[in-house]
Amino acid sequence: MRTLRTVIVVLLVALGFLGGYIAGWYLHGENVVRLSPQQRTTAEQAGRLQQRIIEELQGRYYKPVDVGRLSLAGVRGLLRSLKDPYTVYLTPREVRQFEEKERGVYYGIGASLQKKGRRLIITGVFAGSPAQKAGLRAGDVIVTVDGKPTADEAIEASIARIKGEEGTTVRLGVKVGGRGPVRTFTLRRARIEIPETEDRLLRAGGVKVGYVQLYEFGGFAARDLRRDVAALQRRGAQWFVLDLRYNGGGLLDQAVDVTNVFTRGLVTTTEGLHSPRQELEATGDPVTDRPLVVLVNQYSASASEIVTGALQDHGRAVVIGTRTFGKGLVQSIVPLGNGAALKLTTAVYRTPDGRDINGKGIAPDIVARDDPATARDEVLQRALRYIVAHK
Repeated sequence: MRTLRTVIVVLLVALGFLGGYIAGWYLHGENVVRLSPQQRTTAEQAGRLQQRIIEELQGRYYKPVDVGRLSLAGVRGLLRSLKDPYTVYLTPREVRQFEEKERGVYYGIGASLQKKGRRLIITGVFAGSPAQKAGLRAGDVIVTVDGKPTADEAIEASIARIKGEEGTTVRLGVKVGGRGPVRTFTLRRARIEIPETEDRLLRAGGVKVGYVQLYEFGGFAARDLRRDVAALQRRGAQWFVLDLRYNGGGLLDQAVDVTNVFTRGLVTTTEGLHSPRQELEATGDPVTDRPLVVLVNQYSASASEIVTGALQDHGRAVVIGTRTFGKGLVQSIVPLGNGAALKLTTAVYRTPDGRDINGKGIAPDIVARDDPATARDEVLQRALRYIVAHK
C-alpha cells in the first residue's frame, strides 16, 4: 500500500484538529447556559463541595498544595467520568491549536492521529515528514510522549505535547503495528504544511478517471475539491474517485458543501438532549453528475462518514474499502473566558436514511483492503476495475 499524505485532525478547524476526529464542530456563540432552578442548585452544590475540599487541603494538608493543579485535575476527572473521549477541557495552549490549524501549518512530526478507547493511533504520515523519516506508519500506537502515558489523557493534550517549536525534539514510546514491545523514537519537530487535496487524471480500460484525495475537512475543503473536480472534468474525466481514506474529519459545514460537489439534498440530521433536531441540506448546483466511487478505511471518520453516508444513501456513489471509524457525534466549543474552552458532545448525527453510525461505522458496498507488504494501492486498483466493468 502506498503511503498516503494525511493530516492531523483534532481541533476545531473549524474538527478535529480535534481532530480529527471531529465530525462536526460548532463554536458556541452563547456563553451563558440556560438551566432550570433545580439544575442550577445541584451545580452550585457540587461547586461548593469542591471548594470545601480545596479549603480543607489548604488548611490541614501536611504540605503546601497547588490549588491550580488541584482545580484542573478536578475538572479533568469530572469530565472523564462521562466516559466520552470527545468531551474535554482545553487549556489556553490547546485552544490556540485552532488558530494554528486555520493557518494550514504547524510545527510537529507530520502524523495524523485518532484516539480509539485508550489507544492513540497513528492513522497516516506526511511524505517527507519527521514521522515518515523515522519509520512510523499507520497502525502504530503511541503509548508515551516524553515518558508520559497517553492512555488516560485527551487526544488534544497528547497532540499539544507532541507539537512544539521547530527544531526541538520529542520522544515517543510506540508499539509498532499496535503490538509487541514499546520502542522509543526520538523525532525532531519540523514545519508541517497541511494540504487539503491532491488530484490527478488516471486512465483505466480506456476510461478517464478523475482522482481526488481529500485530506481533511478544513475551512477550504469544499472550495478546493470543487476546483479540482471542475478542472478534471474539463480534462475529460468520465468517472470520479473521491479518496477519504485516513481523513479523520473536520468542519460540519464543509461536509455538507463537499457532498454538494456531487449531489443535492439532505446530507445529515443532528439532534441532542439540548440541541433541537436540525436537517442539513446541500442546496447548490453540483459540479458534476459523472459516476462516482468513494474510497474509505477504518480511519475515515466524522465528516468523512457524513459525506460517505450521504452519497451512499442517495445512491450517488459506490463505496469501496473497509468499514469506517464510527464517530457519529457532534461537538461544540464553549469559551470559558480565561483563554481555555470546554469541548463537549452536544448531538448525534444520522445519515439521510436515519442510520446511526456511532461506534458502528459505515460498511462499504465493496470490501477491499490494502496489502501493506506491497507497493500497489490495492483499493484504488479495485475501484478502477469496478469502473472498467461498469463503463
